[in-house]
Amino acid sequence: MTMTETMKDAASPGRGGRMSRQRKREAVLRLLRGEDLDTVSRSLGVTAATLSGWREAFLAAGEASLATRPATGEVLETERLKARLGAMLLERELLEAKIAPGERPSFSPEEVEAMSRALSPSSGQPYGLACVCRIWRVARASVYRHRKPQPDRQRRGPVGPLPNLELTTEIRAVLAASPFHGEGHRKVWARLRVKGIRTSLRRVLRLMREHDLLAPSRTGRPRGPRNHDGTIIPETIDTMWDTDMTTAWTGEGPAAVFVAVDHHSAECVGIHASRQGTRFEASEPLRQGVREHFGGIAQEIASGLSVRHDHGSQYMSRAFQDELRFLAIESSPAFVRAPEGNGCAERFIRTLKENMLWVHYFETIEEMRQALLAFRESYNSTWLIARHGFQSPAAVRHKQLPSAALAA
Repeated sequence: MTMTETMKDAASPGRGGRMSRQRKREAVLRLLRGEDLDTVSRSLGVTAATLSGWREAFLAAGEASLATRPATGEVLETERLKARLGAMLLERELLEAKIAPGERPSFSPEEVEAMSRALSPSSGQPYGLACVCRIWRVARASVYRHRKPQPDRQRRGPVGPLPNLELTTEIRAVLAASPFHGEGHRKVWARLRVKGIRTSLRRVLRLMREHDLLAPSRTGRPRGPRNHDGTIIPETIDTMWDTDMTTAWTGEGPAAVFVAVDHHSAECVGIHASRQGTRFEASEPLRQGVREHFGGIAQEIASGLSVRHDHGSQYMSRAFQDELRFLAIESSPAFVRAPEGNGCAERFIRTLKENMLWVHYFETIEEMRQALLAFRESYNSTWLIARHGFQSPAAVRHKQLPSAALAA
């Protein structure tokens, strides 16, 4: 091994091809002392371009160190005040741009982006996004989100048997085919299942709300303390009936409409219309129900049945109460000023008004009476009751009747 090879091995870069700062300084000093660049490059195993770059960096750093004055406390304070003054000028310029005379402040991400790239007249540098967002009080996250819009998030889980558009079409078809007005999303959901379209109840609610297909609802006045904490729904049919009266207009004038509803199945057991709402006319729906479900009109034939009614003059009269005692029906008046007590009849009357009395005109009271009887049959066979698993009142009665009664 020659002397030149020994020097080259001794001065060559260390592990990884890198040299320490001290060895770089010695190489640059050799060049400054006048040694040939090619000789130093060969002896160190470093390219001439690398050695030349080291020498330029060494000279530039030395020149910069010679030009720097000692940093005293006064100089540091002056630099701090200059920086503070520059920040105040930037803040003033941004505030003037934010609140222009006669214009409304703009906070859109596009304008924030444009202002952040604008040049400041005082410093000649861009304002920067952080400075603009801080002074204009805009969240930088909103600007970053605007730079890269997020894709529309899809609801997790399976879509269902139909897309939203087709399912909305089916919902509209169910509402159009129903003979009733004001059916809510629960009954629409139940009718869809009957058609073989199985989807979630919440999805039907969401689509009907988005397309303004929900049943109209009313907001009542705030109520006082409740007079009862129990329930008015018995366990079986023909245990408690509810009766009430409403009015409607015909070509012959006002007419009184009386109804009777079973509390368990919500079945309309009787309905009647007359010119005068007397105590005798008020008992007609009950006589219809007793005749159909108890086999006739006879003394004590309806034992075990109770009738809920309000404190109207017809229902509190002696003639009406005597009729109840003759049929062995127990009188069950509701609480005073508490319509929830006979809420089953109230709810049926609302359905009756929305689907018949408010949408049809009748020339005579007899014509209305015949239409009421037809409505009772349609209601009992097709109206869906949510608390009974969306079954009709007739289906609920048919399910509870004993086998002997069904055979008869």
